[in-house]
This record gives sequence, C-alpha cells and structure tokens, in this order.
Amino acid sequence: MRKFLWLIPVTMLAFASYATAQDKPKAEKPAKAKPAKIVAAADAKCDLGDVKAGEAKDCTFKIKNEGEAEKKGVACKGAGFKMDKVDVAGGAEVEVKATYTPAKKAGKADKALKGNITCGAAKIPFTGTLKAAEAAPAK
Repeated sequence: MRKFLWLIPVTMLAFASYATAQDKPKAEKPAKAKPAKIVAAADAKCDLGDVKAGEAKDCTFKIKNEGEAEKKGVACKGAGFKMDKVDVAGGAEVEVKATYTPAKKAGKADKALKGNITCGAAKIPFTGTLKAAEAAPAK
C-alpha cells in the first residue's frame, strides 16, 4: 500500500486542474463588423446651375457609410465629372468635390444637363443647364 501512496497527491492534482478548467468562462468571439455600405446622404445632390461651354464648374455632395467597416478608395463616376477617391470610415459621412467640364463648343440652344453620379451603389442626381452659344451681334 505504501508504494501507491504517491498516487493520492497526483490524482488530486489531476482532478483539481480538470475542475478549474471547466470553471473558466469561455472567451467570447468578437462580433463581426457590418461590412461597408456606401449610400447617398439624405440631401445629396449636385446642382451645377448655368454652365458655359469649356468652363469647368465645381459642386459638392455627401456620401455616407452605413456599415461599421471602413471603406477605402471609394471612386465616384459621372459623365463629364472628375473626382478624387475618398476614404469613408464606418458610420461616417464625407463630402466629395466634383468638377464638371462640358464640351468646348456650345450648341445653338440651351441644353439641360441631367443624370447621376455613382459612388459604389449610391446614386447622386445632378442637374444644370449648358448655355447656348451667344449669337453674333447684328450689324
């Protein structure tokens, strides 16, 4: 019996470590952040007003990220527009500057400018009027 006496403390240690391992709370997995979702801000629009042929015109509008993850390098596109890429943090709203450059020659009549600028899934409407060429003065 004496030769098995050493088993008592070893067995107690084995069961004690098993009991404490079960008592530890399991680490919770961090919740996944909602993916970035770029949308137009509530008042997002681009009003160019009257535009003369060959003259650039600027406008600004806002886009926002409804997700929690940051979206880097959001590219906005629109016919005749140039815009820099922007980074939008999760839940943030940013302002985008757009520059419109119309054709170099004006038509004979005013032309309505109307369309959308797209930034990811967001669509921002733009409006304006391309002014007609001025008539030559009468002699």
